Amino acid sequence: MSDPTSMMSPLFQGRTCQPPSISPASNGTCTIGDYPSYAINASRIADIHLGVNFARNTGIRLVIKNTGHDFSGKSGGAGSLSIWTHYLKDIEYIPESKGGGKKGYKGPAFKSGSGVQAWEIYEATSKQGLIVVGGEGRVCSWWKMSVF
Repeated sequence: MSDPTSMMSPLFQGRTCQPPSISPASNGTCTIGDYPSYAINASRIADIHLGVNFARNTGIRLVIKNTGHDFSGKSGGAGSLSIWTHYLKDIEYIPESKGGGKKGYKGPAFKSGSGVQAWEIYEATSKQGLIVVGGEGRVCSWWKMSVF
């Protein structure tokens, strides 16, 4: 997750550069495989705009990678431009969300950037005395001590 182009499984990289001890047939030759050719470390929204425009104007394939939880290789792509959103970590607490529609949700909410990881939103909600339901990730100390 701390690398702008890594993939969680070597299978989806294309297994094009395996150590000889693992794959004797590799003959010591390596290629870039399915890794992107270019990467942008997006630390502000303008970086994304520039990357999208570059991809559009050059016809290069565009892929997005946030924090790395893509075990099936969708955040990679041979010859592509990858926009890495890992550092877009804004978290905004909204004490009273208005919701939408007739029966829209009303109550506290959080708005987060695409690079926010589960443990980071767990910590932010804990500070407000709230809970967010997430999939996985490191948990904050409040969550470990809570009894439901």
